Amino acid sequence: QVAKEFTQILNHTTLNNLNTLELRSAVTSIVETVETSLLVTFSKEPQNQNISTPELGDNTITLTVIDNTMQVPCSHVSGDRDGAILISYKGLESMLNGSLLGASGDNDHKNGEAMNSPIISGAITSSNTANLDPPVTFYLKQLKEVPPSYTLKCVFWDIEQKSWSSHGCETKKSDKVNNTLCVCNHLSTFAVLMAPSDIQEDYGLVLISRIGLSVSLVCLFLSLLTFTLCRSIRSAHTSILTTLCGCLFLGQLLALLGLHQTGIEVLCSVIAGLLQFFFLCAFCWMSLESALLFMTVRNLQAMNYMTSQRSHFPYVCMTGFGIPLIIIVISAAMRPDAYGTKKYCWLRLDLVWSFLGPVCVFITINFTLLVLTFLLLRKKRASFNSKDSSMKHTRLLTIKALSQFFILGCTWIFGLFQFGSGSLVMSYIFTICNSLQGLYIFCAYCLLNHQVRKEYMRGFRRFSKQSDLETTYTNTMPKTLKSAGNTDQTFPNQDKIYENIMSHQEFSTFPMKSKGVQSLLGQHFNTSTATIPPRKAPNVFQAR
Repeated sequence: QVAKEFTQILNHTTLNNLNTLELRSAVTSIVETVETSLLVTFSKEPQNQNISTPELGDNTITLTVIDNTMQVPCSHVSGDRDGAILISYKGLESMLNGSLLGASGDNDHKNGEAMNSPIISGAITSSNTANLDPPVTFYLKQLKEVPPSYTLKCVFWDIEQKSWSSHGCETKKSDKVNNTLCVCNHLSTFAVLMAPSDIQEDYGLVLISRIGLSVSLVCLFLSLLTFTLCRSIRSAHTSILTTLCGCLFLGQLLALLGLHQTGIEVLCSVIAGLLQFFFLCAFCWMSLESALLFMTVRNLQAMNYMTSQRSHFPYVCMTGFGIPLIIIVISAAMRPDAYGTKKYCWLRLDLVWSFLGPVCVFITINFTLLVLTFLLLRKKRASFNSKDSSMKHTRLLTIKALSQFFILGCTWIFGLFQFGSGSLVMSYIFTICNSLQGLYIFCAYCLLNHQVRKEYMRGFRRFSKQSDLETTYTNTMPKTLKSAGNTDQTFPNQDKIYENIMSHQEFSTFPMKSKGVQSLLGQHFNTSTATIPPRKAPNVFQAR
């Protein structure tokens, strides 16, 4: 009778062709029908037998079906008509998956869970099947080997929520090989899910990450100012570096401020998508910068593309931003619910390879171009004299090539090994190296660049002279001249004031075409412009 009712359900249900909501309802219907039918049949036709077995010595009843075992304390089946039932559903686990974990419509649990045991149902004829004390014990056979980065979780099928739940069940280490021990205080339909291990936040790791990201953001901002304001170093190369720094700056700023903004689901999904876009753009521009370095090494004598301010930069932008955008659109179209997790505004594990996959491709491209660059450098080094100017370019490019692979994505390789027993160590290495990426760029392309250092010194001297000039003018100005509201007043000693100001040494080197100085002099001496009498400068200023 039970088999007949179960067959009728299967004949009207095709689990493989159902969506998630329909699958939840179908599983609930199957479980309820089978359990109810078995209990009714068991109650109508009781079969009393005398059992002699050592397993009853510890006051438990042990039932085993296809390597799956249930141990029920005898206190739960103490009545004359009480009994226990164990059911195993052969092959049903292959039609279900871990996406049914959690309530319907709840996406927080979709983290790559998978079934790793047969599905069983345990029942007793007693009316009390909840809050059992002592609890019921299950040994469920594992279907596959558990990877180091995964853990096992005992779950049951919640009839009301129509989903898997772990409430009331505890997962323990089993003394049996390839078995999972589940201890539950209620009876239902049970299984074992294999889920990725939760990453426990380490306070030291969080502190290093925040400090490192803050330092990196400051360095990236200084690099952006340098590449934008220093006109003498503008080229196709600096244009690519500027875009690269911009992508890294926005990505790291968003990671620092928005990674934990999980309160609003829509906002968290947007942050996750933007993080994926900015970091993919950074990797894509890293590959473009490596390609530019390779093309430059191929033509050491000309170096025209590296230093040229005229280039096909708009077409390069289409590549640098277009490829990541295509990846994001495809990922969002396939899994729009996979952006944002319960703890972080980042990709869920079942979609994270839409980021890690392209990252591996970009790193491979960078590594390949770096090897080819070294081979070309070695070949060209033999064809140039040590005093040749091209040899200096070769040395410079060699240094850039050494830092290139480390700066442009090599540190992300450590992120691929954050699994297993050494995951914490790899996490520290990855966090330290990657969060200080902005510092690497600022040192390699700004502080170690002779031309950029000259621009820094020139700007510093200009700022110092302007500050000294303002201080000198303020100190030599009469008190009555500093009063406000009397700009049209004529001073009887203005000739002496003018002579005193002009005799100061700082004015001999300051260009009097400055509009600020002309305005001040014209304001207080009734003239529109100030003309300085010819004055021979000391030799020290002539030498400058």
